[in-house]
Amino acid sequence: MHRVKLNSPAPAVLKAVFSSVFFLLAVFHSAPPAAAQAFGQLLAAAPRVEIPLALPPENATVLTAGPGLNIYFLNVGQGDAIYLELPGGKNALIDGGPSSSATGALANFFKAKNVTAIDHVVLTHPHSDHYNGLNYVLASIKVANFYDTRLDNKGATGDDKLRARVGELGIATHYPAAGENLNWSEPVEVKVFNACDKPMASKQSETVNNCSIMLKLSYNGSSVLFTGDVEGEREAELVAEYGNELKADVLKVGHHGSKYSSTVSFLAAVKPAKAYIEVGKNNYGHPTQDALGRLLKAGAQVFRTDLDDTLAYSVTGAYETAELAAR
Repeated sequence: MHRVKLNSPAPAVLKAVFSSVFFLLAVFHSAPPAAAQAFGQLLAAAPRVEIPLALPPENATVLTAGPGLNIYFLNVGQGDAIYLELPGGKNALIDGGPSSSATGALANFFKAKNVTAIDHVVLTHPHSDHYNGLNYVLASIKVANFYDTRLDNKGATGDDKLRARVGELGIATHYPAAGENLNWSEPVEVKVFNACDKPMASKQSETVNNCSIMLKLSYNGSSVLFTGDVEGEREAELVAEYGNELKADVLKVGHHGSKYSSTVSFLAAVKPAKAYIEVGKNNYGHPTQDALGRLLKAGAQVFRTDLDDTLAYSVTGAYETAELAAR
């Protein structure tokens, strides 16, 4: 919301204007039905007078509605890509999906939305179904900030090339730590619950998954938890550490609905009303019946990009909400 200071007209002018308006309203309101025609004739005969706009006092605050928060769970096949339109005009991208093609799903989405710059790009963890599409982003879109773990996917080279390109472009790189709050766009709160901000290397998929940057966005009474590919063992540790802080209205389901993620204890802490699974054709059986069953038992309404295509979740601005509630 923007605060705008306006100059007010002279107090004497305002007093005269208000007195005239209140007199006319009082006459009209108290006039009996039989006198309505006479009152109309009186108004028609009266000289036309331009009444100046009664502006707020100089120290008044004028509130204007912001665009709210819009989150798009993109259908990019078997992988994650989530685009966020933040209040105040900022934007963010969490992961880029499996394809770096200039004609792929991610590229087509950004072209349709005419996105030419992104304020914040997050690579949750260095697996190709999360970072390949970021190569297209770096080649085609101006990026201001890049958020990464310090985990090296040992034996793979794609993550090394991507990170080298980020450095060549001079993009500001951040390694958020668990417990940190990210300043993305007021009044959105962004808290980090999981990350590997210390240098390490592993080729074990479970280790790489459990290093995923996990973020919770809170805005205007709503919250969304983005989990990356965090698995059950790490979920249990997070529940023990954060408990009810993990609670969120919306859950980006971990690891595409793997049977190893979305454990009972984790869902009991998050208590999601809506759960979004980013998934495509795969050989892993994602999403598994185990995970789907736990999500439904937890009371979540489940959405899937492979069945429902790209999905959007929106939270209106505080001013907009108040205005709608008053209608």
